[in-house]
Amino acid sequence: RDSRCRRRRMRRALAGVVKTCVQASLSLPSPTPIRASATVPRHHSKRHGAFRGSLAMPKRKKPLAPATPSPVKPGPRTARVEAAVPAVDGTFGDVVVADALRELSARDPKLGELIARCGELPRIFACQEARRAKHEPNRAFRSLARAIVFQQLNGTAAATIFGRVLRCVGAEDDISALTPDAIVDADEAAMRACGLSQRKHEYLVALARAFHPAHSDFPLSDESLEAMEDDEVMSALVALRGVGPWSVHMFQMFYLNRPDVLPTKDFGVRKGVMRLYGLRDMPSEGKVEEIAERWRPHRTLASMYMWQAADEGKSSGQMQGGDGGKGEKGKAKKEEDHWAGTKKAKKR
Repeated sequence: RDSRCRRRRMRRALAGVVKTCVQASLSLPSPTPIRASATVPRHHSKRHGAFRGSLAMPKRKKPLAPATPSPVKPGPRTARVEAAVPAVDGTFGDVVVADALRELSARDPKLGELIARCGELPRIFACQEARRAKHEPNRAFRSLARAIVFQQLNGTAAATIFGRVLRCVGAEDDISALTPDAIVDADEAAMRACGLSQRKHEYLVALARAFHPAHSDFPLSDESLEAMEDDEVMSALVALRGVGPWSVHMFQMFYLNRPDVLPTKDFGVRKGVMRLYGLRDMPSEGKVEEIAERWRPHRTLASMYMWQAADEGKSSGQMQGGDGGKGEKGKAKKEEDHWAGTKKAKKR
């Protein structure tokens, strides 16, 4: 009971203090206005309206939008589409690219929409540009050696190791010095110190011996591979240690520019087929072959557009490709990194 009485007395005292303060404030003159105010906002009370209205700061006007977009502030993000690049001479191997793309578009409307949207891909340009150097000796050997070094590795790490190998054999400033002789004669310990595994070193030596006249009864060469049919190239190269079907397909596409190659083991091609044709699951190799029948005899170009379809669906860069063949269990390497050398690897 005593505590209730104390609380009641405290409330009365506090109410008296508040009443006194209010009365004192009413007896004070209004302060000098800082900025004249034409009207008093309706929501202000009569008691405090003059005081509030006099101190109210004017609202800042919103700046007018510029007539042209700001050169600094970027615009809204849009889906990245690989820009069209004109071909070197309008051909891929012995095929006129424009004619082949028109034929593919007529046979496959979905693929035709993709071709119309993206134009002629930089991949095609890179392949044609690489063919300009076909007169250089040992190009086939260098392409396959690079593919072996890049197997199962992050692109940056693989490029570093490959650069060390070039330096080890004296080809750092002139890549044409990377020859079968240079690999065969290189010190194994020095090659291993470059970052090569024991198995990859063995693969490189086996590849060099297959291209070396002194170590093979039927040595491979640029000329012999150019003269072979597609199935003969496959048979000749998969017989080498460390080279599987996927690597051969990439070699046929990017080095030989064969127009009708379908890399069914390539992850990117299968992913592109799934996205472009609205499949719920990743298609099997058989399903890819079934869909690709309508692409003959331009399956190489169509496969490049499947990579484009897969790229458009990625939120971040990933590797493409994979090999069920020997020495290539890893999930895939960016095909340009191995054969055309036009892009930095983005890994999955």
